[in-house]
Amino acid sequence: MILTILAIGMMVFVGLSRYIYQKACLRRKIQWPDLKTSDNWQWEVFAEACKIKNTPNEKIVIKACDGIELVGHYYERKKKATVIIFFHGLRCSSYINGAPIYKITKRREWNLLLVSLRAHDESGGNISTLGILERYDCCAWANWATSEFGEQVPIYLMGISMGGAAVLMSSDLNLPKSVCGIIDDAGFTTPLEMIKVGSKNKLRYELLSDIFTQMVNVGTKIWGHFDLKDADASVAVSKTNVPILIIHGDKDNQAPLSMAYKIYDSCQGEKDLYIVSGATHKECYRTNPEKYEKIVSEFIEKNLP
Repeated sequence: MILTILAIGMMVFVGLSRYIYQKACLRRKIQWPDLKTSDNWQWEVFAEACKIKNTPNEKIVIKACDGIELVGHYYERKKKATVIIFFHGLRCSSYINGAPIYKITKRREWNLLLVSLRAHDESGGNISTLGILERYDCCAWANWATSEFGEQVPIYLMGISMGGAAVLMSSDLNLPKSVCGIIDDAGFTTPLEMIKVGSKNKLRYELLSDIFTQMVNVGTKIWGHFDLKDADASVAVSKTNVPILIIHGDKDNQAPLSMAYKIYDSCQGEKDLYIVSGATHKECYRTNPEKYEKIVSEFIEKNLP
């Protein structure tokens, strides 16, 4: 009887882990703003994103380490100028998330590559690994840029939310020497810690949050064949001398400010931290656009070779 109950319990646990894994990781429709409820700022971002999407650019396709096709759109402003490679957040669009850096790079005459993460938009794959494989994709894009433009052209990796975590996690990989810096906006330490925070906000109880988090990781290991414990932004930045800029809102309840401090304190090389007062998750640019541009531009300029 006990064995039967245990077997049923295990089947339920595994079944729930599969459902949760699918909800968390399987490809879904990209989240564009709901214009029915959007404020003026969101309307402006939507209009800017549409404009960026329709601006002449070069479509780039590369292969990830596991053979998945990755797609990016390259906007050239000046030959041999600095290249910023931007990575968006989970279930978001590079055009929406990338609107701020598009404006900044255009004004500064820097070249920009807006990347679609795996299982997003034009890129291949049906599974998002929450940074585990995306970190290798960041490295693949950096290698492409170096191969395309030469080692003398400075490259910066920049990402927001999951994209920010991914670029941080890529910092201890074999990045080309032309990578002069990494910029993280609202990134997190590990996928598991991010999931635990989110589940705790909804489930309220620590025990339920722990069980839910373990279910997610069981699901990714069984059904997705990847382990969410395999990547940690804090550990990665402790093993690199690549300069790092961390941007974070002090009201971020999805990736708490404590994560930004943990990553910053772990950095081995040159580091900068910009805490945006009053900013929630992914709202740092909106909260103070002028200061945001100043901080990002100064970081890029001071780390040019």
